[in-house]
Amino acid sequence: MASRGTGSWEATRGLRVTACVLALGLASTSLTPRSTLAQDATDLGSAVSIPSGAKMLLEADTVTYDTDAQTVSATGGVRIDYGGYKLVARQVTYNQKTNRLIADGDVELQQPDGNKVYADHADLTEDFTDGFVQALRIETPANTRFAAAEAVRRNGDETTFERGLYTACEPCREHPERAPLWQVKARKIVWDQKEKEVRYYGAHFEVFGAPIAYMPYFQSPDPTVKRKSGFLMPQFRSSSKLGYGASVPYFWAVSDSSDLTVTGTYFSKQGFLGEAEWRQALSNGYYTFQAAGISQRSPDEFLDNTPDDRDGRWMVASRGEFELSDRWVFGWDLLKQSDQNFSRTYKVSNYSDVYHTSEVFLTGLGDRSYFDLRAQKFDVQSTTELDSDIQPEVLPSLDYERIEDDPILGGEAKARFNLTHLRRNDSYPAASLICEPSSFYNGACYGGAYREDIYRHTAMEGDYSRASGELSWQKTENVLGGVLVTPMLSVRGDFYSANMEIDDFSPTYQSGYSLDDSGARFMPTAALEARYPYLIETAHSSHVIEPIGQIILRPDETNIGLLPNEDSEGLVFNTGNLFQLDKFAGYDRIEGGTRANLGIHYLGTLDTGYTLDAMFGQSYHLAGQNSFAQRDLALVGYDSGLESDVSDYVASAAVSMPIGLSVGVQGRFDKDDFGLERTDVSANLNRSRFSVGVTYSDIAPQPIYGFPDDRQQITTTGRIALDENWSAFGEMSYDIANSTQISQAFGLGYANECFSLLATYRETEDRYAQDVNTRTLLFQVGLRTIADFGTSYDLGTEK
Repeated sequence: MASRGTGSWEATRGLRVTACVLALGLASTSLTPRSTLAQDATDLGSAVSIPSGAKMLLEADTVTYDTDAQTVSATGGVRIDYGGYKLVARQVTYNQKTNRLIADGDVELQQPDGNKVYADHADLTEDFTDGFVQALRIETPANTRFAAAEAVRRNGDETTFERGLYTACEPCREHPERAPLWQVKARKIVWDQKEKEVRYYGAHFEVFGAPIAYMPYFQSPDPTVKRKSGFLMPQFRSSSKLGYGASVPYFWAVSDSSDLTVTGTYFSKQGFLGEAEWRQALSNGYYTFQAAGISQRSPDEFLDNTPDDRDGRWMVASRGEFELSDRWVFGWDLLKQSDQNFSRTYKVSNYSDVYHTSEVFLTGLGDRSYFDLRAQKFDVQSTTELDSDIQPEVLPSLDYERIEDDPILGGEAKARFNLTHLRRNDSYPAASLICEPSSFYNGACYGGAYREDIYRHTAMEGDYSRASGELSWQKTENVLGGVLVTPMLSVRGDFYSANMEIDDFSPTYQSGYSLDDSGARFMPTAALEARYPYLIETAHSSHVIEPIGQIILRPDETNIGLLPNEDSEGLVFNTGNLFQLDKFAGYDRIEGGTRANLGIHYLGTLDTGYTLDAMFGQSYHLAGQNSFAQRDLALVGYDSGLESDVSDYVASAAVSMPIGLSVGVQGRFDKDDFGLERTDVSANLNRSRFSVGVTYSDIAPQPIYGFPDDRQQITTTGRIALDENWSAFGEMSYDIANSTQISQAFGLGYANECFSLLATYRETEDRYAQDVNTRTLLFQVGLRTIADFGTSYDLGTEK
């Protein structure tokens, strides 16, 4: 029997369709195809069940049935589509006696899971569970490739490749005959789909076709498996204090939602370091537990009387975050160590940064409200114990803010609340007596001109509690043909209790200071702001010139200096806070007195893509006490440019260009001689192949804070794509005034679809640092689906 063209073959009288993938034959009864266990469609080469009642579509030039041999042969452009399987070959023959299917000539089989099998010859069972293939090549949806001279499939889940090859690299488009970037050639490769692993026997690892390593045996996860128990790639480290080290991690995939990684590292100088990390994912979040420990063999390798100079060292830590609902999140990040520098010294993953905040938090976000409750402890990992000892514990900190949905009196009403309680177990005064700026010269105070009434206590020991609440309202009206007038009203109240002290600083200076007080303070505020944006339009540009004036009426700040200043120590006067009602950053200080702020804002836009945004202004203290001229326990306000009745000038400008270049500059200028007090400049250029960034800061002398000379620092960053795969990057920070390099780093990276390489050199040499200077060389290599590994070398540290 023969037929030419396209036909649809069904199970009818005198015709039978059988086998999981394909089989053609004749019989007197119909038979439903045998089903197999359906597996995850991402499993490489998995058997996929044929849907019940599936029909087979056969396309071929000629179909021939041999009654004596009980075979059906299809030749000439054969294409069979059955239950998601698609087979293309020059010739396909099904033997009804042996239930074998033989395909010859440019065989291509596409499976329902996306895998593509290419071969010259395939001899398979009717259900496709077993078979023998010659000149085999498999491409998976994960973009990995197997190849072999011969392959045998057994039990439907194990394939053995004789003289096999594996790679995750794509062949070169221009020269497909060339070897890929990397590949593994082995005497035998066993692909166990049940255990989801690939085993290599007698393997050579090759780079660009050249063998560089021989491994008698190793195994790797199935290329599509995301998590698989087993040993991970070893890591290598080198340090002058620790010696040479090698880490061997073992990963245990406990379940689909949990895993455990155990790592043992041996250091030639310090001995064995053990680490363990448990990770658990749940339907609404995750949590982790982590621990590490070592009994140091040679603690004398470290500097004496530092946290590193001890025998037994350990850490335990945990992280977690859970979505309680679509608006509420609860979580924690906790670290406990034997000493303050263990995790940084041994580069424990997730906890090796210098600064770490241990906290428990609850956060809620509404349509027009925000809630945040936290308990915090600040960890400073350094060799100086004082850095960590003076950090406070915040138990707790609560922030709440709400903006009313409906206008009140036609305006916007907002409520803010903050509750803070902190405890510090040690104290440290940054300065006890402050030299008069006019008497400070060449690093010394002449004429005994000390301000003995001023003390700067940056860290006081004891407990401090404060509750602050504020209600505010504002409304913007358009009057007088374009003038935007905004009246603002607010009232704030604070209740506080402080029991803090600081020990004696020096026998030369006065004794310590204590604070034991509780009470309340209130600050009502009425303000009026007027803006007049004036628009000028031309044929190719638009310009907005906007004069801005603001008057703020309020009483004097009360209890200045009687409250610790823990959250308002940073104050940089610039155009960003020129028109803020309260220029202090936090709640511990409140700006008081009557003040006016004046400025002019310009915004220009050109059709060519250029934009310019600039502002210039000044602030005036009109009546009452100037909060920035009153001492507090952190001396905030002195030399800020706001301490006199007429402030320094502030200005800023930002330019954006269509070539990808943006430049911004901010400056503060002396009110009397327009001398430059502070300058901050930043520039960024972003192009398709490279990016460059520069940041420059220049701060005039501030002897009252202990800085008698100019401070000038420049930081540069850059990255360039050398070609499609190669890139180079670098960064540097330099102290210009002291001719000192603060830090530098540069590196080279390569990445393509199957391989990544990163080499980085990093050096820190900060003359102001209380910690040691470091030089580190880091290499990281990634082989997709095989392993990621790296090594770091400590090139030496010095104090």
